[in-house]
Amino acid sequence: MPNNGGIMLRWTFNRDRGLVTQIQTWLKTHRLDAALLLVVGLFGLWSGWQARQIIADDAMITFRVAENLAFGRGFVFNPGEYVQVTTTPLYTLLVAAGTWLFGSAPAAALALNITLAALIPMLAYDTGRRLSGWITGLTGALLLSITPLLVTAFSMESYLYAALFLASVNAYLARRYRLAGVAIGLTAMLRGDAALVGACILTFDFVTTRRLRWAMIAPAIGLPLGWYAFAAVYYGSPLPATLQAKTAQGKINWLGDYFISGFGQYWHDWLKFYSRYFNVLPVLYLLGLIPVLRRERLWLIVIIHNLLYTAAFEGLRVTFAAWYYAPLTPGVALIIGRGVQLIAEAGEWLAGRLLRSEAARRTAGVVVSLAVTAGFLLFAWQVVYPVTADIIAANPDWKAQAYPPAARWIAQNTSTNATLATIDIGHLGYWSGRRIIDIVGLAQPDVAAHIAEGDFGYAIRQYQPDMVLLGATWLGEVQSKEWFQQAYPARHSLRLAGMDDPLVLFTRPTGIKAETEPIPAAALTPADVDFNRQIRLTGYHVSQPAGPGGTLNVMLRWRADAPIDNDFTVFVQLVDADNAILAQGDGKPQGGFYPTPFWQPGERITDAYTISLPAEIPPGRYDILLGFYEADSGARLQILDEAGQFKADHFAISGVEVKN
Repeated sequence: MPNNGGIMLRWTFNRDRGLVTQIQTWLKTHRLDAALLLVVGLFGLWSGWQARQIIADDAMITFRVAENLAFGRGFVFNPGEYVQVTTTPLYTLLVAAGTWLFGSAPAAALALNITLAALIPMLAYDTGRRLSGWITGLTGALLLSITPLLVTAFSMESYLYAALFLASVNAYLARRYRLAGVAIGLTAMLRGDAALVGACILTFDFVTTRRLRWAMIAPAIGLPLGWYAFAAVYYGSPLPATLQAKTAQGKINWLGDYFISGFGQYWHDWLKFYSRYFNVLPVLYLLGLIPVLRRERLWLIVIIHNLLYTAAFEGLRVTFAAWYYAPLTPGVALIIGRGVQLIAEAGEWLAGRLLRSEAARRTAGVVVSLAVTAGFLLFAWQVVYPVTADIIAANPDWKAQAYPPAARWIAQNTSTNATLATIDIGHLGYWSGRRIIDIVGLAQPDVAAHIAEGDFGYAIRQYQPDMVLLGATWLGEVQSKEWFQQAYPARHSLRLAGMDDPLVLFTRPTGIKAETEPIPAAALTPADVDFNRQIRLTGYHVSQPAGPGGTLNVMLRWRADAPIDNDFTVFVQLVDADNAILAQGDGKPQGGFYPTPFWQPGERITDAYTISLPAEIPPGRYDILLGFYEADSGARLQILDEAGQFKADHFAISGVEVKN
């Protein structure tokens, strides 16, 4: 097996020659390699920094699991529910560890992926150089850094997949078999389909050497087996629930395309909206296969991996996602780089035939190689990078724009212990902090079988969540059903950046808090009114003045100080100087959606009431009386003073003005 003098060194630690000395020696003898590694590493770092705004909704699922793990809530998505939601345990573990350092999972993932963005082209350069030469390595590495199907997967585990894939191949080429085995094992721990990397390398090694290389096999198999054994015990199954859900979605072709047809749509768009010169890339790929199939058999590891990966995803009929293609990009980019090198080799051969002088032939060879390399890199920058630049410019995408503020609104304005059902559970689950019911089955394994039959209402009927969040036009077959309309009246609409239609929050008819009309902080009048040590009025706001026939909007801020057994009604009365009631707007808190028995001690509730003024009411100043009473008996909740003695049975807001 050729070793081509790559960068993966065999360190020999001894008293006379340490690590620093060995690095210094290598740099002196490999100056060109060191310079090109620096170039591609810095270019990759720049590319990663440009892509930092790309945050896929699915990545936020992993981030929530990572933070739950980091903060002691379990290796789970919903605390207390032992379901393997994330498909990427190794990435989750690394992000969880980074959370302790950076404070949050998104920050940890950003640091990790920017680092990987620099490492990937360095590994690609050395792998290509080992396989065929520096032109293959350089062009493949730089193309890889700006490939749209890698960059679009920035926040996902895909960058780690690409890095581990390249590290596995590179270590094997360097004959570092134990290191290769560890890299293969870690790759298989990253995602289930990543086991194909090990299958290709281990099979190739056995077929070509007719021996079992246990130094490589043991860690390659042992590491993922350790994870699957843990998962089987911890979750009750070694397989993630996501696999069933994605397969179920594929059976009904919910998103419209599968793996190959999805890529075909990308390719069609690139040709139509960017450049017909994209067709140069498959030509270079085919050229790269010529020397590969003739004599450079080590490339078979890369080629067979890509073929098996494509066959697996197409065979499973999984609906496509942009980041599914990222693991293919290192192999494709390097084979395209080999095609570029073949053109350079052809140019060198032609120069050798035309020139007589050995020095002239060498000079011409260098010039041709540099010209071909520079020409391809210019082509990649002019043809490929505009797609990537537009992807970067389009991020944050609509989900990353709309869902975080929606989730924060839910976190701030709804019951803390309420469960939320929705379709995209990444941003909404992470930022809301609520227990999530996934309508399409990523978080609840039993849902997948029903999704495969086209039943998108099953999760809602089965788990009866407190809240459902959907786009106004989404899942019309569910929203139009009588059972849904009765069980989940629409409560609040959220118009958000990036969305044409609003998100609608549906809640159960009773027992769920939703602060749909928060009091403006600047307009809040503080208060401290103790209703029998159970409820405290902490502030209010009255929209005034109003005229005869108009309305007064009264906003109240309550705090529950103790459990409340009675279902109280709030009275809000406009009275004259003789306390005669002129108008009133009595009702259960939050329009009857959140009665007082559901209030939790320490919870704050914003409550809105409307008083319709009579047309004949004379202008002047009036009072608003408010308090609580039991509907059956009419008995009012007492207001107590600081000593706990009866003070009144209502609170008065004075000086409410009615104008002409």
